[in-house]
Amino acid sequence: MNAVLSGWLDEYRRMLKGPELEEPLDVFVYRPPAFLIVKLLAPTRVTPNQVTAANLVPGLAAAAAFWQGTGSGLLLGAGLLFAVNVVDCVDGMLARVRGSGSLTGYILDGLADYVIQSAVIIALLHGIAVRSGDPVFSWVWGVPAGLSVAWWCSRLDRLRNEWVEHVHGRRRDPHRELAELQEQAAVWRGQGSRRLDRALVGVFALYVRLWYSGSADRPAGKVDEPLADWMGRRRAVMRLAVLFGSSTHLTLIIAAALAGRPEWYFRFALVVGTGWGLMVLGLRAAGDRWPGLLGNKGAAYAGRPAGRGPGDATASDDR
Repeated sequence: MNAVLSGWLDEYRRMLKGPELEEPLDVFVYRPPAFLIVKLLAPTRVTPNQVTAANLVPGLAAAAAFWQGTGSGLLLGAGLLFAVNVVDCVDGMLARVRGSGSLTGYILDGLADYVIQSAVIIALLHGIAVRSGDPVFSWVWGVPAGLSVAWWCSRLDRLRNEWVEHVHGRRRDPHRELAELQEQAAVWRGQGSRRLDRALVGVFALYVRLWYSGSADRPAGKVDEPLADWMGRRRAVMRLAVLFGSSTHLTLIIAAALAGRPEWYFRFALVVGTGWGLMVLGLRAAGDRWPGLLGNKGAAYAGRPAGRGPGDATASDDR
């Protein structure tokens, strides 16, 4: 029995991203039940993209429950949102087990997350207006909080991509990824095939132009200093950044809904979430300006070749 559990634990660890990339809530709350689902799905023909698409059902159902603005709707929405978080871990873990990830799968996963989170936030704000009879809260707190969440999620995505690019050598500049995808989409268009993938490339183009318009175009995996020094400065920043990722936000929504006070989430997200993001980016800038500020704990990786190891995320399965 102990040998079986030990084997499962090792298998679970191999399904994770790099330790700096994982949200603690995912590792300890959402990925363990997701691991059991992956064990069931691995021998089947169910694909990671099908899991991603299926997750829209409980996600939109949670939004519909929150829209009602009732106590029972908040409880139902909280339960469904917990399921959403678990299933959201399944697709990437299944892709890593099979080695079947793709960049379009990564885009589909991101798109599904944005659709679910946007629907949930809008529904919560409508439910708050129904409960209070006053729509002012939505404009004063809800809209700024929603924009703040979208901003920080995009910044966190950039920080993760940068880490995977430099440390593992598996992710390149998004502009280059987009250019290659657009070339492939042109081939698919000429063949009259892969309509869904072509649509996803279009969505990715909008995302890159919106959030990466000012990013520098640099070769993948290249830094202007020893990699160990770069990692020493960025590791603390990366681990602080993931503490306030999308799973944390959804968990805060669950907690606020269970407490019957969904407005608490928006106040917390706007004040604490925005402050946290600015603090992380400030530390990143300070570490770049004063390299010794955050210490140098990257020596353990010194001399390690770029590439995939257990738990490393790639462009195709980082979801």
